[in-house]
Amino acid sequence: MKHCLIIFALLLVATVAARAGEIRGRVSNAQGASVAGTKVTATNQKEGARWEATTGSDGTYTLEGLEPGVYTLTIAGASGQEALRRQVVLGPESGTARADFQLAPAAAQTVSAAEERNPNIFVYRIDLNELRNRLTVGRGADPQYIPEFRPEQNYFGAEFGASLLNFEVIRSRSLLSSWRGSVSALHQNSALNARNFFNVGPLRASRLNSYSLTGSGPLASEKASLLVQYGQSFTSGFVNGNILVPDLSERTPRSPDPRVNAVIASLLKAYPAEAPNLGDGRLNSNATRDIDATDALARLDLKPSEGAAVALRYTVNDYVEEPFQLVAGQNPQTNLRNQSVHSSLTETFSPQTVGRFGFHYDRPAALLEPTQRFKDLLAPLGISPVPDIEISSEAAGIGPGPKFPRRRVQNRFQFYSDLSHSAGRHALKAGWSTTRVQLNDLQSDNSRGTLVFDRNFGLSSLQNFLLGTPTQYTIAFGNLYRGFRNWEHFLFAEDQIRIAPTLSVSLGLRYELMTAPVEVNRLTEVGFPTDKNNFAPRFGFAWNPGRRNTTIRGAYGISYSTIFPVTFGMTRFNPPATQVVQVFNPDLLNSLAGSTAQQSRSSLYRLNPDLVMPYSHQYSFGIERSLPGGATLRIGYIGMRSFHILTLGEYNRARPVPGIPITTATIDARRPDPRYSNINVVESNSISYFDAMQLSVDKRLTRGLTFRASYTVGKSIDTGGDFTNTASGVENPPEQGTPSCEQCARFSDQKGLSLFDTPQVFVLSYSYALPFPARVNGWTSALFSGWQISGTTIFQSGTAFHMHTGSDNPGIGNVDGVSHDRPNIGNPAILGRSLDDPNTSVAVLQSGRFDTNLPPGGRGNIGYNTFRKDGTNNWNFALGRTFRLPGGRERSLQFRTEFINLLNHAQFEKPQIQFASRTFGQITNTANKGRQVQFLLRLNF
Repeated sequence: MKHCLIIFALLLVATVAARAGEIRGRVSNAQGASVAGTKVTATNQKEGARWEATTGSDGTYTLEGLEPGVYTLTIAGASGQEALRRQVVLGPESGTARADFQLAPAAAQTVSAAEERNPNIFVYRIDLNELRNRLTVGRGADPQYIPEFRPEQNYFGAEFGASLLNFEVIRSRSLLSSWRGSVSALHQNSALNARNFFNVGPLRASRLNSYSLTGSGPLASEKASLLVQYGQSFTSGFVNGNILVPDLSERTPRSPDPRVNAVIASLLKAYPAEAPNLGDGRLNSNATRDIDATDALARLDLKPSEGAAVALRYTVNDYVEEPFQLVAGQNPQTNLRNQSVHSSLTETFSPQTVGRFGFHYDRPAALLEPTQRFKDLLAPLGISPVPDIEISSEAAGIGPGPKFPRRRVQNRFQFYSDLSHSAGRHALKAGWSTTRVQLNDLQSDNSRGTLVFDRNFGLSSLQNFLLGTPTQYTIAFGNLYRGFRNWEHFLFAEDQIRIAPTLSVSLGLRYELMTAPVEVNRLTEVGFPTDKNNFAPRFGFAWNPGRRNTTIRGAYGISYSTIFPVTFGMTRFNPPATQVVQVFNPDLLNSLAGSTAQQSRSSLYRLNPDLVMPYSHQYSFGIERSLPGGATLRIGYIGMRSFHILTLGEYNRARPVPGIPITTATIDARRPDPRYSNINVVESNSISYFDAMQLSVDKRLTRGLTFRASYTVGKSIDTGGDFTNTASGVENPPEQGTPSCEQCARFSDQKGLSLFDTPQVFVLSYSYALPFPARVNGWTSALFSGWQISGTTIFQSGTAFHMHTGSDNPGIGNVDGVSHDRPNIGNPAILGRSLDDPNTSVAVLQSGRFDTNLPPGGRGNIGYNTFRKDGTNNWNFALGRTFRLPGGRERSLQFRTEFINLLNHAQFEKPQIQFASRTFGQITNTANKGRQVQFLLRLNF
């Protein structure tokens, strides 16, 4: 800390003779609302040098370190489309210029860049699961070229288009001079949509309706203005999907005990009454789903004095989902409510010095719990709660999974401040932030119990289910509610130096500190020390040789991640306060029956005492060239090396012991430490590498046409952990790089392609105002003029995956008590294949090409992420028109039709990867929906 403060002091006192200025402003839409993510570029007309900035969540931007001169400012949205340009004169005396932009209605919108996710892929909207789903189940990573690493921001994960810890400051903006508003509505109906590839029968009814209201204007002339937004969306109707179910002949309990048969008969009611209609136990069916979402925002901007500006913003987002249940209880009921209050005071002390102080309060709350239909399954038998049922690979499980219920309320109180000062050729900036985090959380792990029916006792898992003979029972006892408290701090300083008219350099340093969480009632000792040496230097340069049309940029920085609540929260499951008990080959009616030793044996969760924060070395290099016709060509290199990424080590696994048979019944007897079952240790020992080259062309708006095209080729590899890992064991999708065996060397066992590795990505976005002869008038002009088309096209390689044996039992697993086994490969020629066709995937993954006879406690020889699934081939298209209404430019009516997945191309999911499953190798789902058509109508006034 002392060294950091010394560097801060040195940067703040540095001065030189020449002066530097800045251009700032705000980008808004036709209704006056902020437009975030807009790229603003300033080009010096004399020297050709360029500066870039991106608008924040409140639409404001700042271009710093500018010398006096005439600049051309252009703005482009997130899709790269140029919307407006303007000349700005920065005088030698003023030091500051302002340029606000307001987008026309057509320019402020763009069609979605990706196809709509298949709704039968449920997303658990808590922790990082939604991001993991997008990266690994959806289209994969979205590689991003980052021209500079500013020390005021954390860029961890930004090269994949998913910065985990990005901090958005609410910025002051110019006051509004008049009242404006808008009313919009969107409608989507299944009557116009296409069926999913696997849909059997007609497409069942579903609808999406939404509306939004916006109003903004002055409250007091040149003193205060107000912005209010409110919107709701309602999604209802049927979701179509494929599930694995017992045949009708396999729905009769077979136990000699009538009490067991009664339990099995009640559980079988969780499945649809329909017989499988796709073969091999696969059923294509439908279930209803309802989602209600509400978003509201209120913003107040004040100008108490000439040099001061205050911004206040309140947002609330509600999300309630009654999930689809093709099998009773397969997904949890979801209730989310996120609230935030953000404020800032900006004080302009002089044209060269600006200070800012702010306070953020954020309160995300989540409740995810089993549905009532699931809770009632065993109610007639007086059994509550209902445990989760896993029928390994032969039928869909019953229940939402062992991680539910989840209840979480988090309070974040954040203070921040920064100071900017221009002195000669230097643009200095320094700031700090401190955050108090309060987390109140119920995090479940088998709190209702989980019964696993596996391939065991010489029978299939489904036969064992009908007989009521499970292989394993796991349940957690004790109080699982915890209240954790900790602090998060960061400091930063930077100096942007204009060394020459054609060369600028930026130097910066960031320091981050997260204190170890403390449980308020002393129920849990988290057990990892505070990591105090998280210094993150930043460097960058921009060179415009010869003051011509070429700019060369380079940047380097270090960014740190954090230890997430779901990670350190797993320590709540430790004895004696909590016990996680595992019983092998239990009695269904009395699953905890057995020896006293069995009942007292518990799993253990702990954080490695040497745990440190994951961090990334990030670097980029790019060459930009202005081309005739208003286009810019850029070729850029993107690089990243990440270290200490979190992984979950599972220790104390069963080993071969002379004289003890290798069966599931002897797993506990063969563990090295007889006091525990699995010992789960959160470690920071994974490494990740990413390298990519990106070629892009941006064409600014000329003759009604603007577009952006980019092609990226790259590779991401890791040793079993990527930047989204929480090492909690509850990630979804669940793949997290757990070692195949305890004695396996990590590099040989886990090194492979990242789960979201996409070697090639091509993205095209465009907008074109259809030409119409100006001399034509009358009804022809009224009908056919003013139309605009826009769209996005994506071609992207499929993401990687690997195989599992699907069981831990003898002959198909290594019988060590952990089910992450991978088989042996008999035909290495198939490795690396892309499995993108349901008609050929089974032929490639023939069971004879794999061997599941694994050595006890050992591993198979197949690697990690050795196959690829289907890639993305998606076209989105929109057609719209803005009708000008009498009474002023801001009055208009906009109509827009959007086609999502225009060509109705199916993006297939990966095949069944569990070798023990009767559908092994079969592709049974798509990652996207069929073509969707939706209509948008907006009135601006």
